[in-house]
Amino acid sequence: MHRRTFLKYGSAGLFTLGMGGFLRHAYSQTAPQDESLLRDRVDPCFDNSPRVAPFTVPLAFAPVIDAVGAVQLTEARGEHVFVPGFRTPIWGYEGMFPGPTLVARRNVPVAVTFTNALPPGEDPSGIIIPNNSRQDPVDHPFRDSTTVVHLHGINTDGQLGPGGDGSFSSDGYPEGALSLKNPGESRTHQYPNNGTPGQAAPIYQRPATLWYHDHSVHITSVHLYRGLSGFYVLKDVAEEASGLPGSAAADPGRGIEAGPLGFDIPLVVKDVMLAPEEIDGRPPGTLIYNNCSHFGAFGDLMTVNGKQQPFFEVANRKYRFRLLNGSDSRQYLFAFRVAQNLKSGPNEPFRYIGTDQGLLFTGVPEITTFFHANISERHEFVLDFSKYPIGTRIVMVNLLVDQNDERLFPIMEFRVTRVEADHSQADAWPAAAWAHPADVQPAAITRTFRFNRQGGYWSINSMQFDPLRDDAQPLLDTTEDWVLVNESGGWGHPVHLHLGRFKIMKIQGRAPNPGELTGFKDTVWVGPNQTITVRHQFWNFPGRFVFHCHNGSHEDSDMMSQFNVLPNPGTVGTGTLPGGTPS
Repeated sequence: MHRRTFLKYGSAGLFTLGMGGFLRHAYSQTAPQDESLLRDRVDPCFDNSPRVAPFTVPLAFAPVIDAVGAVQLTEARGEHVFVPGFRTPIWGYEGMFPGPTLVARRNVPVAVTFTNALPPGEDPSGIIIPNNSRQDPVDHPFRDSTTVVHLHGINTDGQLGPGGDGSFSSDGYPEGALSLKNPGESRTHQYPNNGTPGQAAPIYQRPATLWYHDHSVHITSVHLYRGLSGFYVLKDVAEEASGLPGSAAADPGRGIEAGPLGFDIPLVVKDVMLAPEEIDGRPPGTLIYNNCSHFGAFGDLMTVNGKQQPFFEVANRKYRFRLLNGSDSRQYLFAFRVAQNLKSGPNEPFRYIGTDQGLLFTGVPEITTFFHANISERHEFVLDFSKYPIGTRIVMVNLLVDQNDERLFPIMEFRVTRVEADHSQADAWPAAAWAHPADVQPAAITRTFRFNRQGGYWSINSMQFDPLRDDAQPLLDTTEDWVLVNESGGWGHPVHLHLGRFKIMKIQGRAPNPGELTGFKDTVWVGPNQTITVRHQFWNFPGRFVFHCHNGSHEDSDMMSQFNVLPNPGTVGTGTLPGGTPS
């Protein structure tokens, strides 16, 4: 394939970026009111990846590490098979994708040492990046092959000094000499898993499905795309006693640690692009990072746990699933259909039980037939296969794409293949076990942040990221209402706030997605012409933390800002402040 042919493929979709797939229209609690209006009309940025027929390969599972005390992980180049017959160079934790699943315990601290063993110079032989997708090193400077790890959703210490150089941040501050690791360097991150180390009850950190990933400034998107991410599952005694599928009470020894024989299953969904033949001296199977001129890297190859459209054999009983949208830019509207009704439906009902920050705070599931997953969100749900005869096949689909598109519509298949006893339940859990004063604290002030464009770049309040500028200064152990505004007619943004969790207080421009008003979050979809008000908790740790769009291509083009949590003198004012104005 010659360069001109590659550029032809790379331009796909650039004329259809605007209006189609951004969920401007309302949801109902059972299905989209008009499914056709929700379709994602952004074509893949490259549309010629090699593939096999859907449901040809089994679901894969990352190794599980019992995260107690000290853990060591190495960031290294490896090879991965997304598609049978093609070996793809990747960057990954322990050289694999997804990285090892760390299973930690609430109120049990963990120290994770990450060592950068990546090749120097951004390892250009291991990836294909067309010119329209390269960062301008002048406007968006970065240091080659540097890494910094962010444990997404954790409550831990931030960066205390000015400009990113004053202290090391276990949160993973993306800028500065003490945060960024060059090849050959290591950093140890402290995850207390409770709030302030040694803190007595009530414990702040909730059991939840978190994930760790690279966050190096201006190259986060490419590094995640290459594979630098993995699950971090935080458990606790109350959840293990709940009787949920895979819990110790219901299924001892058959949780996450049991892999394909367990009933608690992590799933990371990610779209990629692979070279079908040699391109610019790189062999077939090499990852192509084409982000449609910084709009977002929309792939044409759907993977789950790193395998193209896999199948998973299940027993005729209940399973708990923890799903992460690990894509660079693509959003999904997930539903489940019996295989023989793949295109016509109906969508099968299931129990939706948890969001980014753990189980729903209502203590009961929401019965639904779909959920919307934007980039970096986690979703927990229970599928009950007991009502299906042995031999039934259930397919997870993405309702945002054409149902005739065999590449992008079917995501993975569940095959009911055996009979097993079921001692689990999924109708209630002890929500009060994780109550904390921060969850009911009123907002001290209100700030407004507009996600827009300025000077041809992505921006927040018409400004690009500057580590020397604080755009908010909340007081420690307070909450604030942040109004997230997107006035655009054609751009959408998954907004992620570091440090703690938030509760969605108000959604304008669309109806709530399942779980959005009944679970704590750390990421929220702010689509075109939408305004979302969140009550964020600035608890336990002072210092600088960032917030940003989690579309990696937008984030790297500086749709990121920072807040500086200041010591609390003991009094909290009230009022309304715009973003960019100190408290």
